[in-house]
Amino acid sequence: MYRLALSLVLLLAGGAVSAQPSFVVEDAFPGVTFASPVGVELAPGQDTRAYVIEQGGTTAPPRVLTLESGDAAPTVFLDLSDRASSRDGTETGLIGLAFHPDYAENGRLFVHYTAPVATSVPGERVLLTRISEFTRSATDPLAADPASERILLEADQPARNHNGGKIAFGPDGHLSIALGDGGGADDEFGQGQDPTTLLGALLRIDVDDVPDGAAYGIPDGNPFALTDGPERDEIYAWGLRNPWKFSIASDGAIWLADVGQRVWEEVNRIEAGRNYGWNTVEGPDCFPETVTSCDLSGLAAPEVWYAHDAQGGFSITGGYVVEQGGTGALEGHYLYGDFVSGRMWAYRPGASPQVILESVPAANGGTRTPNIAAIDPAPPSGPLAGEPLLVDYAGTIHVLRLATIATDEGAPAASAPRLRLGGANPFATETRVEVEARPGTAARVTLADALGRTVAVLHDGPVPAGTFRLPVDGRPLAPGVYHVRLATEAGQASVPVVRVR
Repeated sequence: MYRLALSLVLLLAGGAVSAQPSFVVEDAFPGVTFASPVGVELAPGQDTRAYVIEQGGTTAPPRVLTLESGDAAPTVFLDLSDRASSRDGTETGLIGLAFHPDYAENGRLFVHYTAPVATSVPGERVLLTRISEFTRSATDPLAADPASERILLEADQPARNHNGGKIAFGPDGHLSIALGDGGGADDEFGQGQDPTTLLGALLRIDVDDVPDGAAYGIPDGNPFALTDGPERDEIYAWGLRNPWKFSIASDGAIWLADVGQRVWEEVNRIEAGRNYGWNTVEGPDCFPETVTSCDLSGLAAPEVWYAHDAQGGFSITGGYVVEQGGTGALEGHYLYGDFVSGRMWAYRPGASPQVILESVPAANGGTRTPNIAAIDPAPPSGPLAGEPLLVDYAGTIHVLRLATIATDEGAPAASAPRLRLGGANPFATETRVEVEARPGTAARVTLADALGRTVAVLHDGPVPAGTFRLPVDGRPLAPGVYHVRLATEAGQASVPVVRVR
């Protein structure tokens, strides 16, 4: 095994989640069952609404549904039954959705789906990966116009698996697209180490600054954008097997989970121009596992990995970095799970990954293993308030909550206190925070500066019933980073806020 230094760091580091808090899941949308859901996306400007991607299959259409917590049923936002191939395997159909950062104003959205190809010649393409742009309906703000499709990018797929899936905008405004190695097994088509193909790579394109006659632009920061070689200009990083899910944090950091072949599942921190090794390596080892040495020069090491065994799983599902709000105990942690074993981990750089969930409630009152197809943040406002969502391919979307805490006297369990943002961040003159704790709980809420010094007491007394909102007055504060802190007998929580001019 190579990359020994990183392995030792992971084995010897302390726990990632302080005090090992326990987590449970609840039904995020009670009474609503989805057909093969593979992700939840959020639209800018719609703080309480979720958009659920249904992949499609033999008995269900590939479509996007939209709903808010408490809705009895979702509405159809976009149906691609007439153009997406969703009957050719579990990795086909509608597999990605991203809203333009200015969606509230321009109504632009983008989807990733597989389209059928009319051919039966062995060795020829069997599917077509397609990235398309749609626009919001002019008559219904909760629907996309299916006739507005503009195809941006297509790539031939020689097999039906390893199509990648996720697409997402980063803080730079560019659209990133994850594509697998073309399928089959062992990278039989030789795409992973070939940067002259779009497959086996993370792509990045510009959908706003588009040259005349082109479908999209190429960001100058792409590694091959300003070269004259045969490598594809769209490539941001390559050497990937099947990057089903990735996420882009607010600081631009890209976390990508790559599904393994024989022995290892891995998480990569993606950097421009790096080669992540498939199929020279898989996880921390040379590939195949029978090879004792291989040329590692120029290959990027994975951030985290786990083995195909009873303690790990067999198909990784990438999540996202919890940045603020929601379950405060997970702030700063990257969440990921496994589609087969149903485990979910929280990982903080420099520490060991911690298993935080292994089962979900079953209809008979017991528990069962979920098929984790996605881990996405909930809408920032409303009952779900930015909590992590676990998308179970079996049809349920769960919300992750801190488990209840029993008192020393054996009294009924009390929920751990929660603190979340309820206003703008960054902010200039005022923002708000929301406190959730048992009514009557004695709570002290303070504002501390970057050095941990208390600069204001926002509340000191019992918590009233209902959602308790507290204003944060920015006028007497100098620009900078502050932390709102909540302290009760049941626990503590904090959220960062940034005061700007």
